[in-house]
Amino acid sequence: MRFSIDDLAAATGTTVRTVRFYAAEGLLPPPDREGRVAWYDARHRVRLDLIHRLQDHGYTLVAIRRVLEAIPADASPDEFAVRGSLLTPWAPLTQVDELIGRDGQPLTAEQVAFLEDVGIVRRLPDGRHQSTPSQLALAQDLLEIPVPLAVLRDAAAVVTRHTEALAADLTEVFRAGIWQPMRNGELPVDPALLPEMVNRLRAVAVQGLVVAFEHAADRVIGK
Repeated sequence: MRFSIDDLAAATGTTVRTVRFYAAEGLLPPPDREGRVAWYDARHRVRLDLIHRLQDHGYTLVAIRRVLEAIPADASPDEFAVRGSLLTPWAPLTQVDELIGRDGQPLTAEQVAFLEDVGIVRRLPDGRHQSTPSQLALAQDLLEIPVPLAVLRDAAAVVTRHTEALAADLTEVFRAGIWQPMRNGELPVDPALLPEMVNRLRAVAVQGLVVAFEHAADRVIGK
């Protein structure tokens, strides 16, 4: 299916001016031309859809460019949709002017430094902090536990060490189970359904991790 620039903008909920801006920034491939008429297709639509999803997750244009560059330039629209869904962050980013506790009071400098050290929040150049809603909720829960921050820091280091390996393994499972079958024509999936499908897989993976940890912890305690 081919789109004029007006039709493409309407189909993706954007503006003609924005489409032209993304094209000028190299985020979209050049359109096909017939004389003075420019035609866009599914390649442009899936890229615009991914750009919008990444923007919703708080990504800057520089970060969006890095994601797009990680996808092969010759990827078909279906392949692009799969890779784009797998590369979309698991949780939206949010920026806050001031970190506060559950009681509504600002966190102390020591508490903020702890959250930065364990990677729950990241300080931005303008002094604000960036995190995700789930991580901010975790921060409030952690800081209410009446134990030294040093203990929480050690626990966070253990969790980070193991979850990074788990995330890498799960990502590879998703790629091998979705991306490769798509390329081989063994998994016919409507690209429009891919983001929802991947999000459901992620939710199941997280819940499975919780259950697996509960069983593992019970086994360790029982030894």
